[in-house]
Amino acid sequence: MITVSDAYAILDRAVAPAEVETVPIADALGRILAADVVADVDWPPFDTSAMDGYAFAAAEARENEGLQERPGVVAAGDPPPPPLAPGETVRVMTGAPLPAGADAVAPVEEVRRESGRVSFERAPQKGAHLRRRGESVARGTVLLEESSRLDPTGIALTALAGADPVEVRRRPRVSIVTTGNELVAARETPRGGQLRDSNGPMLEALCRDRGWIVDSREPVEDQVEAVERLFSEPLAEIDALVTTGGVSAGDLDLLPGAAERAGWEILFHRVAVRPGKPVAFARKGKLLWFGLPGNPVSASVCFHLFVRRALDRLEGVREPGPPQIRARLVREILPAGPRETYRDARLVEEDGERRVEALPTAGSHDIAAHARANALIRVPMDGGPLAAGSLVTCVLLGH
Repeated sequence: MITVSDAYAILDRAVAPAEVETVPIADALGRILAADVVADVDWPPFDTSAMDGYAFAAAEARENEGLQERPGVVAAGDPPPPPLAPGETVRVMTGAPLPAGADAVAPVEEVRRESGRVSFERAPQKGAHLRRRGESVARGTVLLEESSRLDPTGIALTALAGADPVEVRRRPRVSIVTTGNELVAARETPRGGQLRDSNGPMLEALCRDRGWIVDSREPVEDQVEAVERLFSEPLAEIDALVTTGGVSAGDLDLLPGAAERAGWEILFHRVAVRPGKPVAFARKGKLLWFGLPGNPVSASVCFHLFVRRALDRLEGVREPGPPQIRARLVREILPAGPRETYRDARLVEEDGERRVEALPTAGSHDIAAHARANALIRVPMDGGPLAAGSLVTCVLLGH
């Protein structure tokens, strides 16, 4: 049995970023950049008006003294207008290019127009109500770094840089299989000894929430032939096989042995973690197998700790795995013993401070209690109790 940190090191060595592909920015939301996005132009690309008003040279404007109005209006999208003549002003719209010689804009509501002249209620200052070329972004600026996830504002910056299509990492492709003679589909009514399959839909949702491509299969019975077929079938179209159940030490826990017989290299099986001790990880060529325990809370915790970390790395995420933060513990937590423990918890922010409290649970089967959690409190192995008021590490769920 290995520690969680040892398992992380094995995952990190076993998984490399996937290939690069180019996609239109319209399809790039949530994707991971494979290269920096660099501004190819200044932004704004020219001096522009920030308001509807009049452009002029501030040194020529005085309170209640007029400037000669040039005929016409300069609108956004117009070519650069001719330079201003001495003592001249011109009407401009928001986003319009400024004529050479203009270094201020007076809002239209702050001027008076009379007999072809424009005067000002108060003397405008140089630089008022205009945007200078490159004041937001200079050409050559790195707008987004490689390994960033594209959110809506990231899409805007990508468009600003003209990076369409954009280079991203290929999304992980995952096949999910639950195992167990007792499982029936969610739409079915369980009979004696049967349970509805909640692990499959939960894991599919967790994968889709990351934007991964998911293929969910029918549950596999706890039979040697069925399990061996699972590992020997062609799996060329996926990156990872994620299973639940069949990895503990019982007579029907058949998956690790079947995987080895089918040529998979078991990189770890059993980790000093609670819940989730029986978790397994194997590799066959570039294919990955994650054998998660059958109890739903164990399956969820192991997904967040191990599957998420590995497939985030595959997708090129800079900091793989769910975010971890520090928070103030509300109530004492007893020692974890010989296994690193992750407790369901509610995390809140009160008076500018994060506070976290462990939730009561009936055990690793209690998915109803787990559903109320928005974080997991990490309780180190072989340590003392975590005192109320101490700062503890929390793994964020749903991020």
